[in-house]
This record gives sequence, structure tokens and C-alpha cells, in this order.
Amino acid sequence: MQITRQLRIDVGRREVDVGTETTVRVRDDRRQPVEGAVVSTATKSTRTDERGLCKLQFGSPGFWKLTAAKSPTDRVAYTPASTLVRVVPNAAALRPYRPIGSR
Repeated sequence: MQITRQLRIDVGRREVDVGTETTVRVRDDRRQPVEGAVVSTATKSTRTDERGLCKLQFGSPGFWKLTAAKSPTDRVAYTPASTLVRVVPNAAALRPYRPIGSR
């Protein structure tokens, strides 16, 4: 008999800086880490480790949709999950240009 578990995605922060490595956690509805889940965006994907963690880096600002999915096993089927992450220009990119030595 196969049971169904709902996946959950936790990014920690809903707003991240461009170019910053972001940790993503995937758990099931019992709060257990899900190893081997595929976390994907429109342009890249990665797998979670034994702790349900993976890292992603976003190269451009905007709203990015993350989707987590895992193939079923003999005992467990997984319902995919998705969430939106807002990626903003980092603080260094927003500073006005000032040549070195000018005041």
C-alpha cells in the first residue's frame, strides 16, 4: 500500500540578493527532510541531500518560481510543491558609482 506525502519548500527568506547562494529545504508534511527531491526553476535544477537541503544561486532579479518534486517509491508517493522567491539587485549594485580617490 502506497501513502502520499505533500512536499514543502522553505527558502528561509522570500527576498534574496542576485548572485547570493540561497539554501532551500524540502520536507514532507510530517516535517521530515526529503532526500533526492529535485528543486527546479525555469533555467536550472538541483537535488536535495540527506538533510533535504540544496543550494541555488539566481543570476538576475525578478520573481522566480521554485518547484520541488520527487519520484514515488514502492511505499511513498510525493505531491509536488512550489513557491515564489523575489530576487533583488544586491546592495553593491545599487550604490552610486564613485571613482576611487574622489570625495
